[in-house]
Amino acid sequence: MVKSEEVDAVLISGDIYDRAMPSADAVAVADEIFVDLAAAGANIVAISGNHDSADRLHFGTRFMASSGLFIRTERRDLTALGEPIVLSSDTDSVEVVCLPFLEPNRVELADDQGERTHENVLRVALDHQRRLVKDSSKAIVMAHAFVRGGESSESERELMTIGGSSEVNHRLFDGFGYVALGHLHKPDQLGEKGNIVYSGSPLPYSFSETKEKSVVILDTQTMNTKRIPVGVARQVATISGELSEILNSPSHKSAEDKFVRVVLTDNVIQIGAMERVRERFPHALELTQAALSSDGTIEALVGGKARSVSEEVAAYTEHYFPIEKNPYKHELANKAVAHALSNVEANQ
Repeated sequence: MVKSEEVDAVLISGDIYDRAMPSADAVAVADEIFVDLAAAGANIVAISGNHDSADRLHFGTRFMASSGLFIRTERRDLTALGEPIVLSSDTDSVEVVCLPFLEPNRVELADDQGERTHENVLRVALDHQRRLVKDSSKAIVMAHAFVRGGESSESERELMTIGGSSEVNHRLFDGFGYVALGHLHKPDQLGEKGNIVYSGSPLPYSFSETKEKSVVILDTQTMNTKRIPVGVARQVATISGELSEILNSPSHKSAEDKFVRVVLTDNVIQIGAMERVRERFPHALELTQAALSSDGTIEALVGGKARSVSEEVAAYTEHYFPIEKNPYKHELANKAVAHALSNVEANQ
């Protein structure tokens, strides 16, 4: 895409890694991606997120900048985040303000700079950067933050906060031409002008991320954008219903090649359900049964009274399979319990 769209720079608004001490494989993948992007002709600007170790990522950044790889990380001194990066092409140049994830309790604030909240720390850092850019209306801000109004998913790691909200107001970015945000995994556009943008993660990390993954391409001369879908991952889907319906209904045909979460609504527990589900949905990853979370749970059957294993199984079997209709199931259950207990005694 860098080649086909003639992209001059790729902006990555964090996280770069999923953890402060990434695996060797993760580091190798990041290195390969940076090399490939550079070989395709793009500069790369990346900022650290809340998953990253700012100190580890900061190593070698001044040297790498001479090769077109700019990585900016959290600094205790907010004035040390660095001057705006000037990216130039044959026809244009643009200033990029880099605001990595800033943990309020790690950075230095003067007594007159206000409280230690995500919003105030970001405001102090932005105020300093505004004085450094030539024309904020044509500048790009990269930030890793939870901007109020953005749509979260099940997979973001909550931003650390003590004594205040982790969300920040989009009005902090007033006056800037474009804001490229990281943290939330779903693509989104915020602000009156729609110029405050989450590209979203390139891969789905939870079943709540059903929106198509994409990247945003920004024309810095007009500040117009376009989204381009990226088919780099298997999509996710959540399907629910009784087991027989899930296994046979044609309405679930589109989910057969997706990562699937299944919610069974049968009023009895379905033994071996995942194995049967995977015959149709080979990429099924998660299965829950509504019968396990109703008033008829195993915990509810205990009723706070101590019971033997035989009594526990008998109560469970009777609840789901009344003996007058299923005498053979009770007979099988009793034999199974007796066999299991004899094996336990033999091994003691």
